[in-house]
Amino acid sequence: MNFIIKEATEEDLPFLVEAIINAERSGTQTLSYEKLFELDEQQVINNLSKILAEDITGQELCISDFLIAWFDEERAAAICSWIEGEEGSSAILKSNVLMFGFGKEAFARVLHKAALLEPLNMTREAGALQLESVYVTNKYRGQGVVNLLILAHINKQQSRKRRLKKVQIILAKDNENALKAYIKAGFATVLEKYQTNAEVLKYLPTQTKILMEKSIS
Repeated sequence: MNFIIKEATEEDLPFLVEAIINAERSGTQTLSYEKLFELDEQQVINNLSKILAEDITGQELCISDFLIAWFDEERAAAICSWIEGEEGSSAILKSNVLMFGFGKEAFARVLHKAALLEPLNMTREAGALQLESVYVTNKYRGQGVVNLLILAHINKQQSRKRRLKKVQIILAKDNENALKAYIKAGFATVLEKYQTNAEVLKYLPTQTKILMEKSIS
């Protein structure tokens, strides 16, 4: 298939929210934003739309950091990427936009669960290209579009004279389809974190997260 890769715009916002939500589910029915903030799915959609519209770069909830693959005037897939540390810590930036979008009261509900979530936290490597919200619609799965988008993100950064050495992604180990796809694309697991307390599954789709990376020659 001849996919066309385009930078995301505000017109793509509903599709980007769809991508974020499906990526968060990691092949399960658990939407972490819904469970952690104790809101319904429509509230999550509204708040994510509000956050994306602010377009704060350097973290995963940003329109400008997304690329979208199109086929025959149809959105087929999307991936977000940024270079960690270029705009500051993505963890801090994301915390700020979440507090803005979901509100202090809902954000406080997440903080109460911090001890349960902490064993799965991973520090992103400064200078590495980070991938997030990798999403392909059912119709276009198995067509190699993820590899095309990853390459497009790498080329986009390198065209700006960025000196990249590696690309990384954090995902649920249980998401076997995604795991196989990244291994096929040349990624290898470099870190694994596990939460022994199964209560975490009330809020997240997994007890085990892995960090995978691929060198950029």
